Amino acid sequence: MQKVIIKVKGMHCASCSILIDKLVAKQPGVISVTTSYGAEKTAIEYDETKIDLVQIDKFVNKMGYDLIRPDEESATLEEEEARDARKIEEARRRFVVALILAFPIVFYYMSVHMFNLTHVHELFDFLALKTPAMIPQGIVGYMSLGVQWIFWLVAQPVKFIVEMFGIDIMNPPIRIDLNWIYWILSTPIQFVIGYQFYRNAFTSIRVGSANMDVLVALGTSAAYFYSVFGFLFFNIDHPFWESTAALLVFILLGRYVEMVAKGHASAAIKELMKLEAKEAHVIRNNEEITIPLSELIVGDIIVVRPGEKVPVDGVVVEGKTHIDEKVVTGESFPVSRTVGDPVIGATINQEGLIRIKAEKIGKDTLLYQIIRMVEEAQARKAPIQDLVDKISEYFVPAVVFLSVLTFCVWYFIFVPDQLRPALTKMIAVLVISCPCAMGLATPTALVVGIGRAAKFGIILKGGAALEKAYRVTAVAFDKTGTLTIGKPIVTDFEMVDSSISLEEAFMLAGSLETGSEHPLARAMVEKGKEGGKKLEDPQDFEAVSGMGLHGKINGREVAIGNQKYMDTLHIDTAVHEPLMTRLQNEAKTAVYMVVDGKLVALIAMADALKPYAKEAIAELKRMGKEIIMITGDNPRTAEAIANQVGIDRFLAEVLPQEKANKIKELQAEGKVVAMVGDGINDSPALAQSDLGIAIGSGSDVALETGEIILVKDDLRDVATAIQLSSKTIKKVWQNLFWAFFYNVIAIPVAAGAHLMITQTGGHAAEWVVIMTNNMGWLGQPVLNLSQATLRPEIAGFAMAFSSISVVLNSMLLKRYVPPIEKTIMKSKTLK
Repeated sequence: MQKVIIKVKGMHCASCSILIDKLVAKQPGVISVTTSYGAEKTAIEYDETKIDLVQIDKFVNKMGYDLIRPDEESATLEEEEARDARKIEEARRRFVVALILAFPIVFYYMSVHMFNLTHVHELFDFLALKTPAMIPQGIVGYMSLGVQWIFWLVAQPVKFIVEMFGIDIMNPPIRIDLNWIYWILSTPIQFVIGYQFYRNAFTSIRVGSANMDVLVALGTSAAYFYSVFGFLFFNIDHPFWESTAALLVFILLGRYVEMVAKGHASAAIKELMKLEAKEAHVIRNNEEITIPLSELIVGDIIVVRPGEKVPVDGVVVEGKTHIDEKVVTGESFPVSRTVGDPVIGATINQEGLIRIKAEKIGKDTLLYQIIRMVEEAQARKAPIQDLVDKISEYFVPAVVFLSVLTFCVWYFIFVPDQLRPALTKMIAVLVISCPCAMGLATPTALVVGIGRAAKFGIILKGGAALEKAYRVTAVAFDKTGTLTIGKPIVTDFEMVDSSISLEEAFMLAGSLETGSEHPLARAMVEKGKEGGKKLEDPQDFEAVSGMGLHGKINGREVAIGNQKYMDTLHIDTAVHEPLMTRLQNEAKTAVYMVVDGKLVALIAMADALKPYAKEAIAELKRMGKEIIMITGDNPRTAEAIANQVGIDRFLAEVLPQEKANKIKELQAEGKVVAMVGDGINDSPALAQSDLGIAIGSGSDVALETGEIILVKDDLRDVATAIQLSSKTIKKVWQNLFWAFFYNVIAIPVAAGAHLMITQTGGHAAEWVVIMTNNMGWLGQPVLNLSQATLRPEIAGFAMAFSSISVVLNSMLLKRYVPPIEKTIMKSKTLK
């Protein structure tokens, strides 16, 4: 099986993504396909023994779209951006040319209608217009006068040129109807600039579907050909030239703005790709050379100077510094790095010169793993999108049916044998309906939300994760490695005998523990090194199972163990029992240390809490989430840790294989549970939970199982992920509401359904007159509105605006700042 995330070019409305999914899924060997119009990507899973990517590409090409296969991708991000910029520029040019051609027609007819001016049909009559001499009254009067002056100023230079050729405009040799000029201007808009709509509509119909372009092509063609035949053969007074021209101008404007906005909405991937360094300083043959990243190999020693980007993932082999990791992980503060510490590619070295050994290069680096996960997430659909897709699939045929029904009702019933009003309403219905707004509602919000999360080091694996996070009522935390660091440290070294120095005790304890492989022993060894003395190898070493260990260090008898071990050694510990009890109540593992038969110290070890664990729990509780801790510790220790971080409920003595069952029990209580974990043993619980949140420093299995990945290992990001998902889903619902509301209201208005109630015999109904007469100064505007019809060009503008508004509303998510960042920014301001 092969799974790829591929860019798709040529999609021009949400119906396109539905069409690709529907038809590609039918191809033999294709297991699943999910296409996102907002992200312009498709996720295809296929059996490479039955079909390959080239065959899929050829099939998609027949549908009128283009897959950018991995072997066809631009070599650099700059080339990709240049290609996208050319497409946006082409859309802008189409709009500008259409606007230039359409403006004279639209301005003339709109001015005549708005200001009740005399309609001039003939060119020489227009050139013979006299200087405006009316006395304006009110703002409308001044606007009317201004328009007349514009007409006169346009006519004068043309009149001057015509008279230069000896033509008398008062008695011209021929008469030229202005509609000939309007026809000439509107034809290239319809068939040259608007060719894309015909092409896309034809492609859609050919494969048995219908998209937004079908509606545009039908609506504009109906208006255009009615105008042509009516003008040539039936001498109609007012063809629809301005409607067809303005309609296409508004739609082209909508496509252009939508394309620009979508580019901004999906900029997260490009921003991530820009983070990568361009070259690296490598030590080869004892010389430093600068090479492109593509020439690096695993094991190369790379020099990174202050201010430079770390080229690849690796480990520090020389030097120490602070690294700014915010660009990749979202970590706000620079982190200290010295020999043996890992570094991440694309992060910035702030101060010292370091040398690193390359461990992961190219597509294996953390940066590219993040990019891959974000791309896949943006290509996935939210479950709610399935319902929207089903509606969109039948939307266009339904609109075509409604438009025909509108024509028949008006032509045969309400205004018998009058073609113009029936045709006007039919065209308005065709062009005002907007399946694009519905189709864009979900993907654009997801693209922006997922991209915004990635900026803060949170990987949301698609719309399903967002919808689940939105509904979470309880958050279950694994303890070890999630709430705690997962690495025990010595927290207390209480000396009870002054005959030996603290440094000497450190050395003796550390030296003895070098013989043990127990995890707690590692903490003691690290503590022993702090004393400044060299650790010695223990002699006669013996580990007593379940109790402790002993041996000789520089001839001295040293033993470390629990109370049982002290009893076997006949060491009296009664006087120190209160201290031991206090340490244990603090969720620490405490042992005794004996040197030459004398009790000299009590040593306590604990798995320290992660930074900001308390703040994360407090924020989640503030959000109204129930917090549960799951641990294998005994109830006493579990209670102590829960109290430290502010967790009210804990499940203790839970074996790793039992964690998933505990999640089931919580779900049986009616809770929507998010599980936060880091290890392999957390994977079943992550999978069982309603939402799995994996810590970025955890195991690969946990990261694959989790639906949300916290890259920078900051528990406060659990709250950020839930908050951002909530805001994203709210944007989706807002978009869907306005898209559906728009279509539910706009289509009946375009069809003139309101006139069936507000008019009687072509005049205002009696109840409307009575009502508006009682409304004072509001009466006349309300009366006019109740009798108004929706012109096709205004319908086209409304349709274009509805799609743009959905994209712009989604982009408001880019303003979201997590509470963590707000706190940091506030503290910096106070300083």
